[in-house]
Amino acid sequence: MTWDALIQALPSLAAALSLILMGLCGVQLLARLTRVLRGQEEVDGLPKNQPRRFAPLSSLLAVAGVALLSRVAVYLLGYAWYRGLGIGADSFADSFMPLWCHWDVNHYLNIARDGYVATGDERLRLVFFPLYPLLMRLLAPVTGGDVFLAGTLISLLCAALSAALVYDLAYMHFGGHTASLSVAYFLLNPMSVFLCCVYTEALFLCLTLGAVCLSRRGRPWLAALCGMLSALTRMPGVILAGIAILSMLGRIGKKTLTVRAAASCAGQVLLVFAGLFLYWGINFAVTGDPLMYMTYQRENWYQEPGTFWQSTANTMYYFLHTRGDGDWFYTWGFQLFCMACIYVLLAFGQKRLPFDLAAYSFVYVAVVLAPTWLLSGARYLYALCALPLLQARMFRRTGTHVLALSLSAVLLAVFVFGYTIAVEVL
Repeated sequence: MTWDALIQALPSLAAALSLILMGLCGVQLLARLTRVLRGQEEVDGLPKNQPRRFAPLSSLLAVAGVALLSRVAVYLLGYAWYRGLGIGADSFADSFMPLWCHWDVNHYLNIARDGYVATGDERLRLVFFPLYPLLMRLLAPVTGGDVFLAGTLISLLCAALSAALVYDLAYMHFGGHTASLSVAYFLLNPMSVFLCCVYTEALFLCLTLGAVCLSRRGRPWLAALCGMLSALTRMPGVILAGIAILSMLGRIGKKTLTVRAAASCAGQVLLVFAGLFLYWGINFAVTGDPLMYMTYQRENWYQEPGTFWQSTANTMYYFLHTRGDGDWFYTWGFQLFCMACIYVLLAFGQKRLPFDLAAYSFVYVAVVLAPTWLLSGARYLYALCALPLLQARMFRRTGTHVLALSLSAVLLAVFVFGYTIAVEVL
């Protein structure tokens, strides 16, 4: 095979490899589902006849504090790039908004100020889900009407809560060492740069992790409420309905399924989907079409429902053919790297997660990587709530974790530069 022929074949090969790896994960999950239905495996991976271990409050507060300090460090790094490279000489405060207000941030700011409209270019804001800008608007009076500051504070608070919830979830399953590792992976992930920004990642992760942790504490309705709010933040929030469904399937294996339990499950699923239904209602109220956001996505962002393997092929194609362009590394290169990592992690590491989180992860990855013309796959994958647990459980040797976390830290520094200076991170 010639070099040119190999280059032409690589996108198809990448798609095929993604199908093989996801298929391997899917087969293993089906085998685990069979064990669940037979009562041989707990859905949530927690023994039912033993007391559950929960992280001490002092540890959770410490983790939240570390998360906030890590975000301060990221802000300072961005400012160091700005001053060190001679980009400008403004103070930290004066340079903060120019450095951290890019891309989707402007859309959220405009929605928080003016809401949704049906005419002009501003109508395209409708593709952004409403909860985050609504919270910005509600908090703005506290920040003197500054919606950018309000959004930043929301993201920081949710980042701290998310880190604590990552620790709590990992602690109840695997103990303190794995919990600490999980938080390290969570905070050093290159895409954690978006925890600092007026983006939805922090809020979405906080609500998703909150739903999972509440379900494990025997609070399914509060978990479903978090799921509803998650779905009102971003579309993949509806996948949390699967946690309730899997819990019901676990009852079948234990022969404890009752009509009341089935009805409760149905109600919790509907509550989660209520977030999406509310968003459809907003679409209808603004435009008369509950699915207008899909039209805007198709016409202006060239996004339609697709498949993860086609997105993998497209990413490989653009990675091979855009070398030298400004977005070659920050978009296509890193998106391809993250896709490869998540496929491998799921194919060979899903068994290290509780069944419900492994199944959730499989569906989440298949959904978020499916849209055509995918540009933000790396960021979407970061919002997979089980990712830091999967990373912390993937390796046994401390040295391997040190190497992986060091690489993550270096890439985080690169992406801080990318977002604040190069402004190429999508």
